[in-house]
Amino acid sequence: MSRTFDDSTYATDPGLITLSHKKLRVLRPDLYGIRGFWYSLMGLLNSLLSPRLRIKEGLLYGDSRAAVVISTSPLLIAAYTDELDCIAMLRFPDNFADQYNLLEASRLLTVNSYKSSQTYDQDLILGPDLIERWSGFNPLIAEFLTEDYDQVEARKNHISDEEWQRAFIMGKEYMNRYPGVARDGRPAHASFPARVPHHAFNN
Repeated sequence: MSRTFDDSTYATDPGLITLSHKKLRVLRPDLYGIRGFWYSLMGLLNSLLSPRLRIKEGLLYGDSRAAVVISTSPLLIAAYTDELDCIAMLRFPDNFADQYNLLEASRLLTVNSYKSSQTYDQDLILGPDLIERWSGFNPLIAEFLTEDYDQVEARKNHISDEEWQRAFIMGKEYMNRYPGVARDGRPAHASFPARVPHHAFNN
């Protein structure tokens, strides 16, 4: 049973991926040591759950979908969701491109959790096949957060070529429409919409 997911809903393609604390510490050192202790303490005091637990369960129970490298400098990754038929553009440290041997169009895995509110995330370009159930999503790029490479590859092998191509095309279109706009790709931060310039809505 999940402590952070609504057990009345479930992903049809769960990630089932284990978290590597070593890798998470690289992206979110603030979740460890003294600061990490305070995060956990404040969570207890406010009846919230630890960010590390949310990330761990996100990888296990979230919806695994296609993610594609759109640019290596800056490193931009398009994380796709079929629920909203769109991508979220994520920015990561440029050195990850060399560390993970990434090229433009390299295929990665995003594991998504979803949220429901009155308005859609402002930085998403919703596609025609969206399911009107969620208002936004929180993507986790699995390769940057696990050493469970066999499970990552197993999940990627279940994704159709059409979905990979759709993610890449949507990512390129997004970059052309909103140049320079991307979410902070780090775990938990990636749930927050990027700031989209007001004039971009008129393009």
